[in-house]
Amino acid sequence: MVDLVDAIARELHQFSTDDEIELITVNATKIGGSVLSFAAAPVLDGAGDPIAPVFGGVTYQVVPFESEGWDHTSAGTLPQPIIRFKIAREDNDQGSTAAVLLAMSAQLDHFLGAKVLRLRTMRQFLDDGATPDPQAHMGLEVYDVTRRSLEDPDQIEYQLQSALDIEDVVLPGQVLNFCRAVYRVYVPGAGFDYLDATCPYVDEVNLFTAVDEATADFALDRCSHQLSGCKARFGDNAILPFEGWPAVGKFRA
Repeated sequence: MVDLVDAIARELHQFSTDDEIELITVNATKIGGSVLSFAAAPVLDGAGDPIAPVFGGVTYQVVPFESEGWDHTSAGTLPQPIIRFKIAREDNDQGSTAAVLLAMSAQLDHFLGAKVLRLRTMRQFLDDGATPDPQAHMGLEVYDVTRRSLEDPDQIEYQLQSALDIEDVVLPGQVLNFCRAVYRVYVPGAGFDYLDATCPYVDEVNLFTAVDEATADFALDRCSHQLSGCKARFGDNAILPFEGWPAVGKFRA
């Protein structure tokens, strides 16, 4: 399998930064909400008209946002980024999308405990791009919302913390050797349901069972939640979106 991260790195050297697409998903299903997916700006279709980006079958509604602090600030320190949604809109569609975000935030204690997933890809890899590829991205970044840091009539801002930040966590309570990501569900007659999924795997051709064996049966498509399941889907040489600590299983109290 081609190392997709290397492939995107090559593209980043060849294209302007305008070709990079940042996609944000707020998954509030664990706190009683739903999944909202956003892009900061529209992309242009073949006719030159602005449309919402679609990647891996997911439409990312346009709600302008700014963000900062994604990079590591020092050795051993995980980032605590801020994401700032612009909620004052003149366009009706964007206004309604921003209104849903604002209303859900108010209903769900400002998204405290919700997951924020960040993907970066290139314009050509979107579903309507020159070379569409839902696996071609710079890796899935997973964060938890820790607080609402600002809200006024024009914007709402959230402080995030990396889901890998395990400071003050006591073993073995939350540090597990299996992946915590929620895998898609196959619904007979309706196809795959990604509503609650946090795993980025969207390939519907290469399927695997719960013991990591290849299968052609959609109903048997399950993830083992082990590192082997991640490697089966993304390849040995890819950066894996594994939400666990494989080495934990090697130790016993």
